[in-house]
Amino acid sequence: MSSSYLLDPFILTLLVEKGKSYLDVACGKGKWGYLIKTSHKPPHYIVGGDLDKNLVKYVKNHKVYDDVVLFDGRYLPFRNDSFDFVLAIEVIEHVEKRDGQKLLNEVERVARERVILSTPLLGARYWYNQKHHISRWTVGDLRKRGYVIRGVGFSFFGRFTTYRLAFVLSPLAYYIPYMSYILLAWKDKGKRM
Repeated sequence: MSSSYLLDPFILTLLVEKGKSYLDVACGKGKWGYLIKTSHKPPHYIVGGDLDKNLVKYVKNHKVYDDVVLFDGRYLPFRNDSFDFVLAIEVIEHVEKRDGQKLLNEVERVARERVILSTPLLGARYWYNQKHHISRWTVGDLRKRGYVIRGVGFSFFGRFTTYRLAFVLSPLAYYIPYMSYILLAWKDKGKRM
């Protein structure tokens, strides 16, 4: 799936760690695999996977990941605690809510240390596309599952504001995610190494 460039610095500087193993669920064309591999915090091992055969073929040909697997995120073909970090960036909104819950169960099952995900916020009308986005996720939905939530990008009650105002107020939206248009969430599992 595609994701906003606004997520890049948050994920790469705050949530990614050097020398870890990663699974990128719904990797698309490999944006996150490429960014993590070329960052100042390179991975030990990184696997990308997608449901779309053409995307899997694409990332295999471009050698973005150490391994690429064809899979449905609701049924991950990996053992419990297989990866240090599991990413599901801009994924859960593309399936029905109950399937999104299954996907979250699976990414939490295969993650050893941390799950990182993002989704457009409910009220962000200009970012949220009903044709492609099937379910809506809220701060409360993710907090119930134990996720830390931050907001990325500023939105005034789901409406677009000027770029200048959005730039100035984005730091506020980070701590008050209801004012953002993208939710960034992570959940640490057990003891961190």
